[in-house]
Amino acid sequence: MMRPGGSGMQRRTQPARKAPVRINRPRKESGHSLSLNPSGAMKGLMLFLAGLLLLGLLGTGLIYSYRLITTTPALGLTEISISGNQRLAYGQVLEIAGLRLGENSLGVNVTRVEAALSQNPWVEFVTVRRELPDKLFITLVERQPSFWVRQDGQLFFADAEGRIITQLSPGDSASLPLLQVAPELGDQQATIAAMVSRMNKQALPFALGQMAWVKITESGQVELYLDALRLRVRAELSDWQTEFDRIETVWRDLKLRGETGQVSAIEASDGKIWVEMRQKPGSS
Repeated sequence: MMRPGGSGMQRRTQPARKAPVRINRPRKESGHSLSLNPSGAMKGLMLFLAGLLLLGLLGTGLIYSYRLITTTPALGLTEISISGNQRLAYGQVLEIAGLRLGENSLGVNVTRVEAALSQNPWVEFVTVRRELPDKLFITLVERQPSFWVRQDGQLFFADAEGRIITQLSPGDSASLPLLQVAPELGDQQATIAAMVSRMNKQALPFALGQMAWVKITESGQVELYLDALRLRVRAELSDWQTEFDRIETVWRDLKLRGETGQVSAIEASDGKIWVEMRQKPGSS
C-alpha cells in the first residue's frame, strides 16, 4: 500500500512467519508381539516331569539290579585260593581280609581286601584277582625274618636289613641270630643286607643260620658268634668284604688241616688275620 507524500513511496512489509515447530513423538515399534500360550507351557511342564520320572525309574532299576547281582547265591564264592603265605595261615588271611566262602563274588571289594592285607606287618605285597563266577585268587609276598632285635626289653622279628617286622608272640619258636647295632653308627641297613646276602649264598664257610648273634659295635667292627662251633669272628666294618675274603681263605686252610674244631676266634683287621686256638685239656 502506498502512502502519499515524501520523496518516494514506502512499501509496507509483512511480519515474518515463524517456522512451524515439529514435535518428535515416539514411533511405534514395528514387529510381532509375544502372546502367552497356556496350553503349550503346560505341555512342556508335563514333558519335563515325565523325563524326571523316567530317570528316577531307570536309576531305581539300576540300583535294584546291582543289589540283585551282588547278593545272588548264584555268584557265591566256591573257591578262595591263597598262595605265598608262610607265616600267615589260610584262616588268618581270610580273617584279615574279611572273606568267607559263599560270599557273593561281585560283592567283594578287591581294593579293600588288598588294603586290609597290606596293613599286616608280615605282608610286603599282595594282589587279589577275581575270576567269575565264583573264584578269588590272593597272592602274597611275605616279609622274611632274618634276625631278632631287642628293644625296650622286648624281642622283635627283623628282616634282612634289620628293619623291625613285628613283636614275638608267645607261640613263636623260630631260632634266629640276635642283631645288635650301635646307635652311634646310624643307619647300617645296606651293610647288613649285603652281609646277609653273602651268607645266604654260602660265600662264607658259615651261614647266617649258624650264628647266635651279629653285632656291629661302636668301635666300627662286625662280630659274629657261631654257637655250634663256639667260634667268634671279628672284622673291620669299613672293609668287611675284603676281610671276609681273608677269613674264608684262612678257614678253608684250617679245614684242610683238620684244625677248625680247635679254633675259638678269628679276627681280620688292617690286612692281617689272627687265629686263636683253644687250649688243649691239661695244658698250662
